Amino acid sequence: MSKINHNDLLPWFTDDHGTLPKAYLDSCRKFFEEISHKPQVTSHKLPGPRPISNANKGLIHKQQATSLPQSGDTITKTERKK
Repeated sequence: MSKINHNDLLPWFTDDHGTLPKAYLDSCRKFFEEISHKPQVTSHKLPGPRPISNANKGLIHKQQATSLPQSGDTITKTERKK
């Protein structure tokens, strides 16, 4: 049997516990018991969008030249010449 790193939980989930060393199993059980008693972190409301600095306002409001219709553009149908 090869030596198992007690900081590695992979064997706990992938190997048959009957083949794992008793010290490793005890170490894992102790770890899981310790984390099960710790209070869980509650989710915090994420902060809203940050205000736009004056330096960035100009960058955001500049329009780039494009041949595609932009939001709010009106598209009219033109008649073909016969």
